[in-house]
Amino acid sequence: MDKICIVADSGGYLPKDILTKYDISLVPFYITLDGEKYLVQGKDITDKELYKKMEADPNIFPKTSAPNPEDWYNVLLEKYQKGYKNILITTMSSDLSASYNNASLAKTSFLEDYPDCDVKVFDTRTCTCGQSAMEIKLAQLIEKGKHTFEQLYEAAKNLIAKTHTIFSVKTLKYMEAGGRIGGAAKFLGVMLKINPISEFVDGVVKPIKMSRTRKKALDAMVDIAVKRIKDPKKTIICTRSALYEEDQEYLIKNLKEKLDYKGKIYRGTLEAVIGAHSGPGAIGVGFVTE
Repeated sequence: MDKICIVADSGGYLPKDILTKYDISLVPFYITLDGEKYLVQGKDITDKELYKKMEADPNIFPKTSAPNPEDWYNVLLEKYQKGYKNILITTMSSDLSASYNNASLAKTSFLEDYPDCDVKVFDTRTCTCGQSAMEIKLAQLIEKGKHTFEQLYEAAKNLIAKTHTIFSVKTLKYMEAGGRIGGAAKFLGVMLKINPISEFVDGVVKPIKMSRTRKKALDAMVDIAVKRIKDPKKTIICTRSALYEEDQEYLIKNLKEKLDYKGKIYRGTLEAVIGAHSGPGAIGVGFVTE
């Protein structure tokens, strides 16, 4: 059986140890702060640096752009040259980004040049910590070696309904400015008075509830996750936070206690391509259930 690997956009921003363990390659997004100079995510500016700039100047609204087809093609070639003939590309929701479309263009071009390779592009229909949890699950399936490439692709599609991405932001102004607010628009009338909780459902933002304080929002996120996770031992959990590490610590602590969860929770800084549209203080939990 030909080797299988994953190439992912940085919408899920997998931890470095996961990238190394499963030989996953990330294709970064681009970010601009001034309308002219593009900064490669994680290379020319770190996520924390971006959030600190946004926090220092509330009038900064960064813009993002997806990896272009050439970016995708180059990483596909790197994987091919390492001996991979089956490459699964995973992208954030196509409703949020052109990443999926650009990866599909790269796939078409690449297969014309290397017809002995098989490439499939998978739209995760989510992003950030939910996307990361899904990608970790797929990497584990590859490691077990029980799936053909076709079966892995079908397994990926089946994971969409089992993946949850729940998040809260300190303000909706960044989502509104970036056009990513979706169903959360119902919160706008009181956007300065609440801590909204939303989730990604089939690729778009849907509101769940409003909380009057940050602590209540974090507690509500934990409660929602606990209700949905039926078997913690078979669940992959990831968290992300745009600064405010103490909030992420609080979230993880309560998740572990209420779930009696003994496994690893994959924590990290919220990827800048998402944080640019959700702002400093955004926090999320994503998980894949059985």
